[in-house]
Amino acid sequence: MFEDFRLKVFVAVAEEGSFTKAAARLGVTQPAISQNVADLEKMTGVKLFSRLRGEVQLTPQGEVFMKYVHNILDACSSAGNMFSSVTPAKVRVSATEEVFRYVFMPALETFLKVHPDVVVERALFEDADLRLVLEKAPESPFEQNPDAVLRLRMSVSPAMKMGDFAATHEKITYFDLLFQPSAAFACTKACRLMKNYLASLL
Repeated sequence: MFEDFRLKVFVAVAEEGSFTKAAARLGVTQPAISQNVADLEKMTGVKLFSRLRGEVQLTPQGEVFMKYVHNILDACSSAGNMFSSVTPAKVRVSATEEVFRYVFMPALETFLKVHPDVVVERALFEDADLRLVLEKAPESPFEQNPDAVLRLRMSVSPAMKMGDFAATHEKITYFDLLFQPSAAFACTKACRLMKNYLASLL
């Protein structure tokens, strides 16, 4: 939706190692591939590919540029998902009052501004379109359950004694808030957009 086709060309050439294969992958002509690469090299002011013995490889500058391209394409994909249209929907969420009010709804604030026709309300488990479940994460805070949509940081500090600053420290535990849609809701566009949005908050 927001992607620059030249960036797709750049990635295709880098991954295929060939202008011809990149053209076949993207369904365009080889001259079109060459022109798009030339445009990017003119814009960046550096040589992005080395052409040796029929093979195409990224230059050191091209490897650095690739990191930016991935970030740009990821951002474009997220924006496309966020602003994709969705039909009016009522989403019934099963969660504790605290999690629903103080975690889930604040997290959805931006999403609901973009999709005002999506109405979210708290429901009982048996009537829910989706359930929010807290589960303890792996020991490493960098490991993450693929179904996790939000990470909570829960801090516990002991009471500070006057003049005893060593007594102030923070113990941190990590929990994952899991997003579990019902079978009926899982196949809807509203569910996909909401899940993609929540995943972007990680």
